[in-house]
Amino acid sequence: MAHFEVSGIDALSDDLAALAALPESVLDDILNAEADVIEAEQRKTAREMGIYDTGITAGSIKKGKSKKSADGKSITVMPTGTNKRGDRNAEVAFFNEYGKKGQPARPFIRTANERAGDRAVEAGEKVYHAYLDSKNL
Repeated sequence: MAHFEVSGIDALSDDLAALAALPESVLDDILNAEADVIEAEQRKTAREMGIYDTGITAGSIKKGKSKKSADGKSITVMPTGTNKRGDRNAEVAFFNEYGKKGQPARPFIRTANERAGDRAVEAGEKVYHAYLDSKNL
């Protein structure tokens, strides 16, 4: 007669339960690591594409705080504040991104996000794998 025996299933079940309960702090660390990469690339690309008259718009690009929504958590990376003339840096970035009459588009945000997408995911993966290693998974 055949004999079937399994050992360690309780430990595996516990490990999977711990994995499913990803702590908020780890999720925030993952999002921050990804946002750091995107923020740096948006600033760099803005300067490369000529959005640097005074450097205020490119320098105003910052990541926000982690926020909860119906879809989960996210961090926004965008220009903040105003320039010396009182124009919102986000508005200046919008006109640069999409252009206006007499000014062609310079899509530095889209270009930067496309360039840095894979690197941002890799940065988040490093944080996630460090968490898994800390749990011996």
